[in-house]
Amino acid sequence: MSGAHQTINELNEKAWSLRYINRDEAHKFATEALSEAEKIKDEVNAAYANLSIAQLGFWKTSESKYLKEALEALTSFEKTNEALGTSRAHFICAGMFDQYGQYEKAMQHALLAVKKSETVNNDENAGDCYTALGQIYSRINDHTNAIEALKKGLDCRKQLKDDKAIASSLNLIARSYVLDKKYQEAEKFYNESLALRNSIGDTAGIPWTYLGIASLYSHKGEWKNSLDFYEKAEKANTLKEARFDLLCFIGKGKIHIELEDITQAIPTLEKALDSADRLKIVSLKAEAHELLGLAFEKSNEFPKALFHYKSFNALKQEILSDEKVNMLKHQQIAFSVESAEKEAEIHRLKNVGLKNAFDTIAAQHHELEEKSKEISDSINYAKRIQDAYLPAKELFNQLFPEAFLLFKPKDIVSGDFYWYAEVGSKDSPKLSTKDSRLETRDSRLFAAADCTGHGVPGAIMSVICCNALNEVVNKKNIHQPDLILNEVRNIVTAAFKKQGIVTQKDGMDISLVRLITNGKETKLQYAGANNPLWIFRKTESNNQLIEIKADKQPIGNYEVMNPFTLHEMDLQKGDSLYSFSDGYADQFGGEHGKKLKSKPLKDLLLSIQDHNMEEQHTLLDKAYNDWKREYEQIDDVCMIGVRV
Repeated sequence: MSGAHQTINELNEKAWSLRYINRDEAHKFATEALSEAEKIKDEVNAAYANLSIAQLGFWKTSESKYLKEALEALTSFEKTNEALGTSRAHFICAGMFDQYGQYEKAMQHALLAVKKSETVNNDENAGDCYTALGQIYSRINDHTNAIEALKKGLDCRKQLKDDKAIASSLNLIARSYVLDKKYQEAEKFYNESLALRNSIGDTAGIPWTYLGIASLYSHKGEWKNSLDFYEKAEKANTLKEARFDLLCFIGKGKIHIELEDITQAIPTLEKALDSADRLKIVSLKAEAHELLGLAFEKSNEFPKALFHYKSFNALKQEILSDEKVNMLKHQQIAFSVESAEKEAEIHRLKNVGLKNAFDTIAAQHHELEEKSKEISDSINYAKRIQDAYLPAKELFNQLFPEAFLLFKPKDIVSGDFYWYAEVGSKDSPKLSTKDSRLETRDSRLFAAADCTGHGVPGAIMSVICCNALNEVVNKKNIHQPDLILNEVRNIVTAAFKKQGIVTQKDGMDISLVRLITNGKETKLQYAGANNPLWIFRKTESNNQLIEIKADKQPIGNYEVMNPFTLHEMDLQKGDSLYSFSDGYADQFGGEHGKKLKSKPLKDLLLSIQDHNMEEQHTLLDKAYNDWKREYEQIDDVCMIGVRV
């Protein structure tokens, strides 16, 4: 490392080490590192500096531009194969998505952070990654996994003898025990954290332990003790962190409601709402609205209560359903609230009849929430599991720059899934190909797959099949498509036999593609189970369709299970490849409510070949919606387009 690079690296390390202690100093060092790195075009150090600046900025205002900067740093690290930076960027992005209430994305980044940390010999980074993962598990009320991940982070930090980080881990573990209603364990960890922070003079950390203890007493219903510790926490918050104050406002507001001290509760919670809005912390904003609704209801200010309950419901929908697939439940709740508003005319605002109407609506609201919560929680948890197994959607275009991914689940979870992997590089050992010209070059795989069923049953199958693909390619190092499908079939059928389930109805259709390139030439390898591969090639006179047919057998138990067929061919620059499930072509719609079918889909793809892949995605999505009209979506839709 040259002297200039070393100096910039040292500046970045100072910024990183000071981020919790002196954020202004940390920002100064990171800004200086960025300036110097840009002068000598040091991309790696520039990414580290940008990542620190993004995190520090986000802590202040939670503006979305800082998330964008963190994601750009992640892209830069992946491009330069900087493993530590990649892992660090993932756990920082996880924290940002967490703060926005986008727990699925937060979980995905946290899992990737941990996975990447395993390739880096850095206990500090591993501790941060496990801690981030534990916090996300805690958000989704998976306290067992949260505590397990947080304790792994604690072990890493103990290896480093980093007392401040150890105290932070102890605090987070205690918090998870509180949420799991294991108060004795929680108190033990909080006391250990507080003792450690007092012994090392951790003035920045002590307020957070006080805050945790205040929350513990609140959960136990010891309101006076809780308020005392909230007061201690606020006095100890010498850094005046806005997020910390927000948590104190929320906590105290709850207690004032419990104590029927509404004159204190409302202004305290209004401060919380204002702070959450400024910081853009969606989950806490929702909580503030819910508590204000309750407070105004208790003070008989029903129009204000209705407003805050409506706002809470809208934000809760945003948090729980990234894809807005819980719409029915929330429409029912919204309908109840709308009905109440229509009945609550201005001249009746102080009438006892409105209170009775409001009580009825509130009871309906509660009943709907209770009825749907168990189903909603189960389905959303299934989605989180499925998302954890699928490769990151955001990273697809980094591996395939000219490509699109059209993915439209019928329900919250999907039987269709997309999959891709990079299995070789210039320095890789020889790969499985018969063409000697391409033996040591880049190799990428992608597939659109369709498992039996949709919804939760389909999602279970998709997790089994996706996991099998990952095992065969990443652990068994089988990279040739036909051999991959043979081995995946062995794993899937064995899994069902083990459970005593042998049926021809359970399985997967898939179109699996491998691209092998040496920079100038690209070779295609393909194998398919029921799903073909379409290739559109521009010629001097027109666009030519090349269809490679799949084997007429699924991945799963079948009457006669033959080895899958390997198809190989040389590709030309500009060739467009399409791997897809049958959901698009099978959709009912149009003027007569009939299926779209394959021929019109081929014609549609042929008509958009002059467009780039991003535009093709837009056109295909629009064409699907225009065809479907008011008809119900009958199946999951998954299509991958890649241009060579």
